[in-house]
Amino acid sequence: MVIFMIFKDRKAKYTICRTLAAACVLCMFIQSLFLTVSADENKTEFPSLDGAEYVYLYNFENDTVLYEKGDFDAPVYPTSTVKLMAGIAAIEALEGDFTKSITITDEMLSHASGNSIGLVAGEVVTAEQMLYAALINSANDAAVVLAYIASGSIDDFVQLMNRKAEELGAHGTVYTNPTGMHDDAMKTTTADTVLIAKYAYTLPKLMEIVGAQKYVMDATNLSEYRNIYNRNCLISKHYRTEYYYPNAIGMNAGSTAQGGYCTVAAAKNNDGTLTYLCVIMNAKAVETDGVDDLRNYSCAVDLFDWAFDAYSYREILSEKTVICEIPVELSSTADYVTLVPSDSLTVYLASDIDVEKEIKIIPTTTDEILDAPIEKGQVLGQAKVVYGDKELGRVDLTATSDITRSEFLFVLRRIGEITSQRFFIGAIAAAVILSVIYVLVKARIRQRRYRSRVQNVRRRR
Repeated sequence: MVIFMIFKDRKAKYTICRTLAAACVLCMFIQSLFLTVSADENKTEFPSLDGAEYVYLYNFENDTVLYEKGDFDAPVYPTSTVKLMAGIAAIEALEGDFTKSITITDEMLSHASGNSIGLVAGEVVTAEQMLYAALINSANDAAVVLAYIASGSIDDFVQLMNRKAEELGAHGTVYTNPTGMHDDAMKTTTADTVLIAKYAYTLPKLMEIVGAQKYVMDATNLSEYRNIYNRNCLISKHYRTEYYYPNAIGMNAGSTAQGGYCTVAAAKNNDGTLTYLCVIMNAKAVETDGVDDLRNYSCAVDLFDWAFDAYSYREILSEKTVICEIPVELSSTADYVTLVPSDSLTVYLASDIDVEKEIKIIPTTTDEILDAPIEKGQVLGQAKVVYGDKELGRVDLTATSDITRSEFLFVLRRIGEITSQRFFIGAIAAAVILSVIYVLVKARIRQRRYRSRVQNVRRRR
């Protein structure tokens, strides 16, 4: 209004109105755009997994499979995932003696080809050094020497690996060497690889090793110290930087022409409450702008990002949530008592689930009506929490307050109970009947006496 008072010219007023209207429309458009962008940022979309034939995603804490792709029982070549089992077998065979040493021979090195850390005959190394070199750098010479340290020979060590696979239930797995170098006879399945990875996760020493970005191998009698870097690109940036994943905590990766690109990876969220296992077998390298996109890594990163965003621990019930109420008798201060959960209930749940609309809370109580007294915290029922057909948990329901008993009402109740008993009713009925009989008998006697007196009076006359 002030503006219109200042500008008296009609044309000026019209120009101002048009400008203000345009500004309002622009503000609304910007706000709409911002809301749209925000919604898109918050939207959890499942990633494309093109180029990965077999995929598995699992949460350790809740024993939950989030995603599976491919025939998990189909035979695949294990590539360097073999070294996970080599690490398991060696750690258990050594029984904690990781300082055990061995002198390397030409015969040992004759079994090693491919990636190596340059071990030489006559060099003295320890089991721990070979574990790190084999598991984080995927060094084949170290894996072979480790087999000799743990079992005395490659054949005995491979038998040990196969026995452990059978023990874990990995019946579709056959090992022929501890390195993962291709052999048509060496097979595994995605399902078996998952079993082996889950077991590996339970071994602190192994997880400590596979999570290391770098290991400095002390100088030996024939070599200066070695800087050994993790070849798992989720863990270390040394070989390639684009797949580095800060939340990754270890395991391994490898590739062969026949087995494709494989990754067994574990990642943990920032507060350490959720740990995921991702297994990708027989993935491809897809060329993009002249650079190979290793789909075993990029798919693992995308899956971890999706899992951390799509699932979380969510509080379904709090200790302050009133679930239901029960009528109370024998109290002059309260007609009912409210029930709340004895503990909060937090559930691992998809982030897009509407807790208020999609989660059902089904209470059951010990009684439909309660008698006072009632103590605060007294367990009076249970709440079942359900999502669809799945039960998410149960929590005891407790009273929110103390409710005292009215002695007057209690006495009235007792009187009512007594008077309603059959014995009491029978006694009252018997008393009534006896009283009636007594009255009738008395009336009969009085009537006879009266007649007798009348007859006596007549006789006297």
